[in-house]
Order: sequence, then structure tokens, then C-alpha cells
Amino acid sequence: MLYRHLLLPALLLLHTLTTSAQTITLMTSYPQPVVSAFQQAFEEQHPTLQLNVLWRMPFDALPYLLQPQQGGVDVYWTPSQTNYLRLKAAGALAPLKLDRIGLPDHLDQTRLRDIDDTFIASEIAGYGLFINPQRLQQLAVAEPTSWHDLTNPRLRGTVALPVPSAVGYAPMLIDQLLQADGWQQGWNNWQAIAANSQLVDRRGSFVTDKVSTGQAAIGLTMDFFANATIASGADGRFVYPQQTAFNPAHIALMTDSRQPDAARLFIRFVLSKAGQQLLFHPDIRKLPIRPSVYQQAPDNIPNPFGLALDSRYNPAKGLSRRPLTNALFDAAITHNHPALIETSRLLHQASQLAAPEPENNPILQQAYALFHRLPVTEPDATSEILHDFQQREHNPAADARCQTLEQQWQGEFARQYAAAADLARQVIAGEATL
Repeated sequence: MLYRHLLLPALLLLHTLTTSAQTITLMTSYPQPVVSAFQQAFEEQHPTLQLNVLWRMPFDALPYLLQPQQGGVDVYWTPSQTNYLRLKAAGALAPLKLDRIGLPDHLDQTRLRDIDDTFIASEIAGYGLFINPQRLQQLAVAEPTSWHDLTNPRLRGTVALPVPSAVGYAPMLIDQLLQADGWQQGWNNWQAIAANSQLVDRRGSFVTDKVSTGQAAIGLTMDFFANATIASGADGRFVYPQQTAFNPAHIALMTDSRQPDAARLFIRFVLSKAGQQLLFHPDIRKLPIRPSVYQQAPDNIPNPFGLALDSRYNPAKGLSRRPLTNALFDAAITHNHPALIETSRLLHQASQLAAPEPENNPILQQAYALFHRLPVTEPDATSEILHDFQQREHNPAADARCQTLEQQWQGEFARQYAAAADLARQVIAGEATL
């Protein structure tokens, strides 16, 4: 009888807690291990709150969140700054109104929160090089410290380079060098790097797989892909070039959240010390944006706030021209890769034969000018070509113009590479001397 008297109140209490729990609808693209760690820790800290998780990749998430009342979503959490900017422009994001003590506004010159307080970084990831030390030793190549080190002819065929139109993290990787070196010199450098590269058009982890298995000596990737590969037992090291970019992932409160106070509690938890320390979990391995938690970081997790790197980058500029730069990369590199490799090889051989002053050989300089010629100058905000590429997804006429340009560019690069190769062969054959 006593057992029944004790059991009934316990069941009633459990029913009350279950039925009174508030549900926060979270939309995210993070994988299950990341979400589960945060969900468990948050619900333990707030037993009357529950997370209802909707998984959507960024391209699926945006139309869902642009529905009336944002489709019933309370919190959006994902690495896609483009989506946050579009949602903000549509009035779909509410002011966060958070206590930001201990949360910096910038990493170097990279903004970590929206200036109007509608979204804020929850973690950051840096671009860099995953290297196979044994392969580099075999090639007699020193560990690279800059992107330009990847132009070393000894690396020919041993660099894993992701294609920006196919690999989600790669567009910013490409653009950060265009911004750092300038439009023309940046593309010159990408052509030189691509001449040493195997192109990768699959998911980001495939770059690190190529390096860890020895198919490549160096892979261009993000720190968390490399850290996860190393944690799985693979050989390799990750290095940040002296100049590189960091890409924040953000979190935001939706304007029509049905329970904004509860939703803000989850956002505060993600940004709290307890939440930020979860990013060090072996199944997550991401970089927090709260500097103080790095005191508890594992040895293999660097503190980006303590690195002496040049991480200047304008994400708005990069996002605005991403469709155009992706198309230009495909025309110059992806669709003409074998010709680019062969022409680069011939130019290098001709330069060696024209030493010590290859710059004084007019035929060789003409060959290099053809090799590096771009069909479009750096676009500004008034560029009609830029506007067409920005609008092509929703404007059939703009898309038709873009397709025409892409075909023209691809043909132009093919003809330029062929002409440059012929001139380089003249130098090699001794038909064009100093």
C-alpha cells in the first residue's frame, strides 16, 4: 500500500513536468554529434525546456525560414553567413539583446556579430593546410607557411585543391587570396597553385583523406576537418598560413518566435562558458568565440585569438561576388585543368632556359601575359556582370547571359593556354632567344 502511495505522486510529477515543458524549435545544419551534445547539456540545465531539432542544409533552410512566421522556427544555428544576411534583409531576425561580456566583437578584423545585433558568431573555423610530413620529406619540400609556397614546382600533382563551385567551404578559401593579393595577382597565384593540384569536387573531408593516405602531400581545407582526421588516428599536421581567413558560424533568434525568452536561453547557453567548452569535445573539435575558455583547451586546439596571423577579410565583398568567382574559377581552372597544367610546365621550363633574366625575353613575357589574361576585371557594386551572376538563380534572362559568358570564358582560356604553350615551346626550341 505504501508503495502505491509513493508511486502515484511520482507519476503525477513526471506527467506535470512532461506536459509543461516548453519546446524550442531549432533549425541547424550541424551534424548529430554536435547537436546532441548541446541538446543534452542544455536540457539538463533547463529541465522544463526541450529542443525540437529540424535539420536543413543552408540551401534548403533559406526558403523554409522565409515562410510566414519563419515556419515556426525559434532559433537558427548554422555556418552560412549568406543566409543570415538574407534573413536580416527580409526582417526575419529579431534583436538578440544578449549580455556580451567576454564575447569579443572581432577576431583581428573579422566581425563576430552583426552590427545591428540580429546574429552573433557561436564558433569560428580557419582556412589552412593539412600536410603529410612524410610526403613532403620525400619531395624535399619544406613545410609551407604561406599559400604562395604551394606554387613550388616540386609539388606538381601533390596538392589537393577543392573546387569552389562544388565544395561548400571553398569559395571563401579562393576569395580570401583574391582579396589579400589583389584581383589579377590573386588569380595568377591560383593558376600556379592549380597547376600543382589534384582538383577535389566532393565533400570537404575528402581533401584530408587524400593527404592522410598519401595521395596528396598538402590539402587546402579548414581546421576542423583536419582536426577530425587527426583525431581518427590519421597521420598529418594542420598549419595556418601567415595570411588566412576565419569563417564564423552564427546563431540567431527568429522574429516570430513563439517563445523568445526560452529561445534566448538556448542562445545564451551556446555562448556561455559551459556551451563553448562543449566545442572541445572529441566529436566536435571546433573553435570557440569566447577567448577565456581556451585555458581549458586540449593541446591540439589552437587559440585563434593568440595567433599572430593576418586574418583581414571582407565577407560581404566575398559573398557578393561568389557566383562570379566560382564561374571564373571553373572556366580558368576546372574545365581547362589539363591544359593549364601542361602550359604551366612549359612556361616553367622556358623560364629556366631563359635564365638568368627571363623577364627580358619578350616571347616568354608574351606567353605569360596570355596565360594570365582575365576576361573580366575586378567587379565593383555597379558591375552588370556581377548583378547578373547574383540574380541568375531567380532570373532566367540573367542566367542565360551568365551561361553565355561561362562558355565564352572557357573557350578564351583554352585558346590562351594553347597560344601560351606554343610560345613557350618556341623559347624551349631556341627559336626565341634573349
